[in-house]
Amino acid sequence: MYAGADGILLQAAVAAGAKGIVIQALGLGNVNIPMYEVIKKMIDQGIVIVISTRVPNGRVLPIYGTEGGGKTLKDAGAVFADNLSPQKARILLMLALQNTSNAGEIQQLFDR
Repeated sequence: MYAGADGILLQAAVAAGAKGIVIQALGLGNVNIPMYEVIKKMIDQGIVIVISTRVPNGRVLPIYGTEGGGKTLKDAGAVFADNLSPQKARILLMLALQNTSNAGEIQQLFDR
């Protein structure tokens, strides 16, 4: 996530064959509206979207209910990485996708 992000990079990753994507979101796990719209589209297509954070320490939490806020991302079906950095979340997602593409099952792995 970055200022002005429009989700085109997500679309390119999926077009190249990605089955899951880790979003390095802002703060507690928030994105702008254009990114949110693309994330919802990806989730509807069966792509697992994991939300992590750009901040060096802390958790992502589904708190903010505005469009693109953590709560709306969670409600859309995104997986939350808890306190894992984006790099660690990517590794766990890669391992999880070897066994399942079910977001609920993958969320359980991140909740451990």
